[in-house]
Amino acid sequence: IRGCGRTDFQQGSAEQLYDSIHNKIFTLPERTKVFPGHDYRGRNISTVREEKHFNPRLNKGKDEFIKIMANLNLPKPALIDTALPANLKDGKTD
Repeated sequence: IRGCGRTDFQQGSAEQLYDSIHNKIFTLPERTKVFPGHDYRGRNISTVREEKHFNPRLNKGKDEFIKIMANLNLPKPALIDTALPANLKDGKTD
């Protein structure tokens, strides 16, 4: 809610994320409720309309969105070295 997932690891693509959100989620009726997979601020529901209008990343054009995502400079997640290999294997570990 008011953000979006990272695209700087796990073979992420800002271009694909933008296209997916704009061509799939944002084509749904504006009253459609959306629920985040997780939200660090405790928000648990929004609507397509709210995200179209108030999401500071997603209410930009595609080129600007890609630039924003490329320049977030977020720290490396603490458990990425464990989570990434598991994610790539559908959560299965050796």
